[in-house]
Amino acid sequence: MKKTYVVTALILELLVLTVFLAGTGFYTYIVAEKEMQKNMEQAVISSETGSKALHITSERDLIAIPYYYSWNDYFKIRYGQKGIYGRVTLNDGTRFDTSSDYWWVYLADDHTVTKEEVRVFFLDEECDDQHLYDPVFEAECDDLFIHGGKVTASNRTYKLADIDYTMGKKVPASVWENNDYLYCTKVRTAKNNTEKRLNKEAEKLLDDLITKRADGDYAPTKQEDIWTSYYFVSISTKYGKYSTVQLFHPVEIALSSNKAVYIILAATFILIEAVIAFVMSKLYKNRKEYDMKSKRLSRGVAHELKTPLAVTKAYMDNWDYLTEEERASYAKKVNREVEDMTSLINALLEMDKIDSGSLKPEIEEVDLASLIRSVYNRIRPLAEERSLDVKLPEEEEVIIKTDLKLMKIALGNYITNMVKYADKRAEIRFSMTGSKVNVIFKNDSTNEKKSNTDKINNNGMGVEINENIMKILGIDYGSYMKDKETIFWFEAEKA
Repeated sequence: MKKTYVVTALILELLVLTVFLAGTGFYTYIVAEKEMQKNMEQAVISSETGSKALHITSERDLIAIPYYYSWNDYFKIRYGQKGIYGRVTLNDGTRFDTSSDYWWVYLADDHTVTKEEVRVFFLDEECDDQHLYDPVFEAECDDLFIHGGKVTASNRTYKLADIDYTMGKKVPASVWENNDYLYCTKVRTAKNNTEKRLNKEAEKLLDDLITKRADGDYAPTKQEDIWTSYYFVSISTKYGKYSTVQLFHPVEIALSSNKAVYIILAATFILIEAVIAFVMSKLYKNRKEYDMKSKRLSRGVAHELKTPLAVTKAYMDNWDYLTEEERASYAKKVNREVEDMTSLINALLEMDKIDSGSLKPEIEEVDLASLIRSVYNRIRPLAEERSLDVKLPEEEEVIIKTDLKLMKIALGNYITNMVKYADKRAEIRFSMTGSKVNVIFKNDSTNEKKSNTDKINNNGMGVEINENIMKILGIDYGSYMKDKETIFWFEAEKA
């Protein structure tokens, strides 16, 4: 049985997992599609802007414009989850990587800055600053680059990287500056490890695409895919070629930009899985308890039927040898055994009604004191036969709201148990607490103390019946042993 519940729980959890994965996958697909369209539009805009700016009239334009225009426009629209790699290749094979961090500086006059005024340089050491204010260069510069030497700004001096290329004539940087104020800023092509990784991917992709075109193979300008998308531009001039690619992963962007949604979805999934596990565990325990109860009842019924049947058989076996006077006495005894068996069968029928839920309570006002006296009068002969000292409640009237039929069955079980297992005395009394009445049944039973609270009537099923009745009526109940007394109780609301 346990295996069945475990398998059922696993099937349900797998179904929930399948629905969760399908739903999450569909949501991710929709979000990734939107991210792909948005980023592709931005890539096209930035690439077209760079293309329009490439009015190449010289070798300097081919090298300077990617630094000056393309990256400037790119940084206006960058979202931080895109890899970009650009490269300028001159006809003589000289290559310029426009995707490494670089600095650009220009003359800060009152007029509009032109690309001719811009100079590019690279530091030979790390610098966390974004700007170098009022820089002083001790180096040479050509028409585009500042070569070697050093730069001092904000009381710090940095070493400049040398460049194996000269654009025009080299002159001291001071000649170019001509005492103008310089504006100097750092262009960061990757601000975090994610961007560095994406830029590396873009570099490899650019190499592959350029190689394909060089070999005469087809190299698509763009690829729109939720896993990897890119936009590739390659512009050829008489001075050389400028190539760039923008790469991004829509699914990765969707996942990172919607973390809160995925956390909520995951939490909901875990909660549902936990609820399924809890419910199936509860169902298994309830089924196990029900089976144990059924076995206990079956054993009890078999045991209780065995005695009256054996006694009846013994009486009937001796019937032919009895006198008329003895037969009359034996007939009463046989009749009592039959009544016991009838009581057992009726109890079984009531138990079945209660367990099946077909027995619905009909709530009305009931005089509990009067009902107890009425039920006891039916059982009084059993008490008198055993010469018991039985005390009933002194109250004349105690009104509660309950189902008369169910309460009568429960009281019959309580009182029968109290009388049958008493040694010399038994008592029923009320204890009032506010709007509640506590009904107590106790006797001085000393035999089988450990099992007395497991029995309520002569067929051993009173416990099961009364538990179910009290649950149906919403009444608190219990039992315990104190010194040489066995006590059963229930607590009901007064009307």
